[in-house]
Amino acid sequence: MLPNTIPTVTVTARYLTPDGLPLSGNVTFRTPTLLTHTGSDTILGGPIIVPVDSDGRIKAVLPATDTPGMNPAGWTYTVAEQLSGLPANRTYDIVLPAAQKTVDLADLAPVDPEAPHYVAVPGPPGPAGAPGPAGAPGAPGLVQSVNGKNTAVITLSATDVQAVPAATVGQAGGVAALDASGKVPSAQLPPGAVAPVSSVNDKKGAVKLVASDVGALDQAAADLRYVQQSTAVLSVNGRTGKVTLDAAALGAAAAGSVVSLDGDQTIAGTKTFAGVPSTTADPTSGEHLVRKSYVDSLGTPGTWGPNDLGFKAWAFDPATAGYDNAQFCYSGNAYLIGVNVQATTKISSLVFYVCGFAGTALSSASYAGLYTSAGDRVGVTGPLTNYIKATRGTTVVCPLTSEYEAKPGKYWIALLVNGPSDDKRTDGPGFAAGANAGLQPSSAARMPGTFTRFARLATTGLSTLPGSFKPTSANLLEDANAIWAAVA
Repeated sequence: MLPNTIPTVTVTARYLTPDGLPLSGNVTFRTPTLLTHTGSDTILGGPIIVPVDSDGRIKAVLPATDTPGMNPAGWTYTVAEQLSGLPANRTYDIVLPAAQKTVDLADLAPVDPEAPHYVAVPGPPGPAGAPGPAGAPGAPGLVQSVNGKNTAVITLSATDVQAVPAATVGQAGGVAALDASGKVPSAQLPPGAVAPVSSVNDKKGAVKLVASDVGALDQAAADLRYVQQSTAVLSVNGRTGKVTLDAAALGAAAAGSVVSLDGDQTIAGTKTFAGVPSTTADPTSGEHLVRKSYVDSLGTPGTWGPNDLGFKAWAFDPATAGYDNAQFCYSGNAYLIGVNVQATTKISSLVFYVCGFAGTALSSASYAGLYTSAGDRVGVTGPLTNYIKATRGTTVVCPLTSEYEAKPGKYWIALLVNGPSDDKRTDGPGFAAGANAGLQPSSAARMPGTFTRFARLATTGLSTLPGSFKPTSANLLEDANAIWAAVA
């Protein structure tokens, strides 16, 4: 912002095509050199580039070229018009005197940019200067005429000098005279004339009357004395007289009888909820309501649960697996291991414990998958050869190709092994499994028609896991192989 001691001039212009459309481009104003203003200790320099707006207009506020205390003095602006679509642009010089507050370039710019160089100066002629010194007295002249009369002997009448004839003063048809006090004498007033007002209600000067000056009521007093029928209250909620309203009269519930949507409140009595109350927060004291997922996550107090070891759910506690044997799998068979998901959770991996590896290597046609209790596959891993590599006991984490959000319910983890050729099932990876007593161990215990905890698909020779199957007795075979597995 320029110092206040530097006067400015507002420069405007508008550029249009012959058919009235706005031109585009910019206009540059350049000073001849750096300008030093001693009054404000300011140095000015550099071009001022003003873009043409969407209406073809420009507006710039520039220092005046005749600013007092500016060095050099008597300088000019060079205006360079850079407009699109023109065969040639103009460059010319202008001065901006401080006395001309607003200048339009249309009044200054040359028509022909090739014309001889000149400096455009804005505005109409300035005001007249101070009078010069008086000249020497001239010789006395001769009277040529008086009031248009030029005879040798001139006699002027009252009419000649636009005066009132003295004979008509105070006469009918003439004019009234004034007495010594500057008033028309009463003798010259017409009969019945009213004397001028000298006071109003004993008030003189610039008189302003209020209601009390004329014995009237003001607006407030009148409103108290007179009530208009259209604004009078006749009843309140159907009641007249001295009305007292309570919550019931207004069809509202009394304070303290409803549950507030915010703030602290104590609610007494037994309440039955048509919908189950819910919360997203874990309890922090013994009296708090809790979420089912929170209770499920705790499991049985004092024991180990899946969450304690980083799992979401498992087939059983791996510490209860058989001590002296590992489970080897027949090639081409899909083994199903049941897990119980207690709360909605995201599953990204299937987990096994491999006690060791014997004999033939795995085939890449070995997979693990996740199925719902309806037999729909909702997740599958890559080839198990990517994950089962160690020949000693280790936890094997097999990532699903895409994460699955599991709702509460029962699921099967499917295990398909290919590669081992030993029918005695002593070849390939040995998986941790539960106690296996006889051909029908207790791991198959369940009520008729309920979920089968350990099973395998009746179809053999599989090289991939099926997209779905029907969990019927014809498709599922109860299996004595209680392999341990978990989801994470």
